[in-house]
Amino acid sequence: MKEDYIKMRNSNQLNVGLLYTLAREEGLTAAPDQFSMALSFANINEMICHLDHKFELSILYNKNGDFIKVVE
Repeated sequence: MKEDYIKMRNSNQLNVGLLYTLAREEGLTAAPDQFSMALSFANINEMICHLDHKFELSILYNKNGDFIKVVE
C-alpha cells in the first residue's frame, strides 16, 4: 500500500480508489460514491499530510516550497 501511495504522490494525480482503501483501513464506513463526493469538500492537503506522516515519508520541496517528490 505504501508503494502505491508513493507512486500516487509522485505522479501529482489523486487516486480516489487508493485514498478510499486507505480511509477504509482507518475505519471509514462510507460507500465509495459518498467518499468521492466528500473529497470535493475535504481539505486534501491535510489528508495528504496525515498519510505522509503515517507512512513516515520524507518530502522534497523546491526553494519556493513546491512539491517535487517523495523520497524514502
